[in-house]
Amino acid sequence: MKKLLIYTFSILILSLSACSTDKIPGVYRIDIQQGNDVTQDMINQLKPEMTKKQVAYVMGTPLLIDTFHPDRWDYIYSFQPGNSNREQRRLTLFFMDDKLERIEGDTRTVAREDLPKTERVDSNIEVPLTERKTGLFQGLLNTIGLGNDDEPDIIKTEPKKIETSSQTETDTSATETSLP
Repeated sequence: MKKLLIYTFSILILSLSACSTDKIPGVYRIDIQQGNDVTQDMINQLKPEMTKKQVAYVMGTPLLIDTFHPDRWDYIYSFQPGNSNREQRRLTLFFMDDKLERIEGDTRTVAREDLPKTERVDSNIEVPLTERKTGLFQGLLNTIGLGNDDEPDIIKTEPKKIETSSQTETDTSATETSLP
C-alpha cells in the first residue's frame, strides 16, 4: 500500500511540474536593463557634422562598433520588467569622414521647438539641526509611542546674519522653529 501511494504521488508531482510555466505567480522577478538608455534630450543634442568624439560625449560609448563598418555606431537598449513583456529600442548613427551623417532607428527625433516647456521651481526648506534633549526613560517612552508628543516643541535659535557686499542685514524670520 505504501509503494502504491509513493508511486501515485510521484507520478502526480511529475505530471504537474511538466505543466508549469516560466512565470510563477507571486514570485518577484527583477527588472533587467541592458544597453545604452538613450533619452530624447541626448538625441536633440545631436547635430549634423558632429565629430565622433563629440557624439561619444553626448551619447556615451556605443554598445556595438562593427569591425567591418567602423563608421556605424549602434545604440541598443533593452528593458524587461519583472513580470511583463520586453521592450527594445535601437538607434544607429552613421558617420562619413568622422562626421555625423544620418540617424536611423525606432526612436523618433523631435525638434527642440516642439518639446513641451517645463518651468523649474526651486524651494528652500530650513531644517533645524538641534533637537530637544530628553532623558533615557523619556526617550524609551517616545520610541514605543507612549511619550508626551502631543505638543509641538519650540526651539529658540539665533537670528541669521546675511552679509552683502556693502552692509550686514539680520534675518529675524527664523527665530522660532516649530517641530511636529
